[in-house]
Amino acid sequence: MLGRAHWLLGIALAQMPQALSVRDCIQYALTHAPAVQNAYLDYQLARQKIAEVRSTGLPQINASGSFRYFVEIPTSLVPGEFFGAPRGTFIPVRFGVPYNLEFSVTGTQLIFDGTYFVGLQAAKAVKELTYRSYQRSRTETAAAVKKAYYTTLVNQERLRLLSQNIQQLEILVKQVKGLYENGFAEKLDYQRLEVSLNNLRTEHSKVAELTALSYLALKLQMGMPLETPIILTDTLAPTELLALLPDTITESSFDPSCRWEYQILLQQRRALELNLRRYQVSYLPSLVAIGSLATQAQRQKFDFFDTRKRWFPIAFVGAQIQVPIFDGLRRASQIAQARIELQKNQNDLFQLRQGLALEAESARRQLLNSLRTLDIQRRNLTLAEEVLQAARRKQELGVGSMVEYLQAQSSYDQAQTNYTTALLEAYLAYIDWQKATGTLQIE
Repeated sequence: MLGRAHWLLGIALAQMPQALSVRDCIQYALTHAPAVQNAYLDYQLARQKIAEVRSTGLPQINASGSFRYFVEIPTSLVPGEFFGAPRGTFIPVRFGVPYNLEFSVTGTQLIFDGTYFVGLQAAKAVKELTYRSYQRSRTETAAAVKKAYYTTLVNQERLRLLSQNIQQLEILVKQVKGLYENGFAEKLDYQRLEVSLNNLRTEHSKVAELTALSYLALKLQMGMPLETPIILTDTLAPTELLALLPDTITESSFDPSCRWEYQILLQQRRALELNLRRYQVSYLPSLVAIGSLATQAQRQKFDFFDTRKRWFPIAFVGAQIQVPIFDGLRRASQIAQARIELQKNQNDLFQLRQGLALEAESARRQLLNSLRTLDIQRRNLTLAEEVLQAARRKQELGVGSMVEYLQAQSSYDQAQTNYTTALLEAYLAYIDWQKATGTLQIE
């Protein structure tokens, strides 16, 4: 029973919604989002690649063993005069024994190879490149999570406003229905209110479904299981956004180095420079030290485990040098290709600088327009609410027409829709501006 109680408690805790702020969602995504995980794994692969390249410059030691049984012992021709035969004749002689067993340990050590040292630098450059790609993935994930988070908050705000409207209209419908049943209101007025209420309920249902989908989209961006229940703890703060309007969003010089895309392209240039250098130093000779230690046994019978019989040692040390002389102009072609790749990279850097500067300026202008629109729509919502309240008071006093009230209600509904749309666009534009200027906080 106690085990079942613990099991039920575990299920209950698992079903409890997690309260998450936008910062919590970003931190969760930086750990669980597949795109970020794969980018981090690429970085780890690059680190292992450095170890792989470095290993070629360390001692290489190998052990081997071989056993040979000569069904036919090799034959050698010996000049006949060694055995008293006429000069010019050869006598076939078999040297050796049928059973041979050998164990050896061979080692090499790279002393000099220009391509090795340049290759080691290139591997480090690739590691830095993958690290910058990892950071870019983190930034893009953080931006996507923030957009999904604020989209969900705006949908919730829209749902809240619709719920308020429905509650107020339901009260009025009850009042008009009572008046109609007592002969103090026309049936047409009651029916008009019913139509308006049904339209609001339909819109509420649509927004509720949209809100549920936005929760799923947020969890998808976070890398969280879709069935996990969550609660968003942050609230919308449009006044903080509008406070940016007069001062912060000003035109200023853009520094492309704050963008990970530009840093990645710079690191690619470093890798291309090292690639060119690798081809250039391949003209230099390479030098390797070698050594081997072996022991060999030769027997007439398979008696290698007889410790009374001798094993014969073999040992040598030496060096091997390789000097490139002519390769059919292969290296010259590789150097020319590497230089062309560098020229292309320079053109890409120029184009990216221009594109990033344009993106930053476009994001700035879009944010300014969105903030101005939000300010206007917020004031429109306040005015529409005042008009609706005035129409409701006139209706309650019996001096206003139902048509006037319904028009005020429709205008208020539209003002709410315009306001929430402008609010969402302002938040999305703000995130795009932060990303474009390299100021998006992900920690």
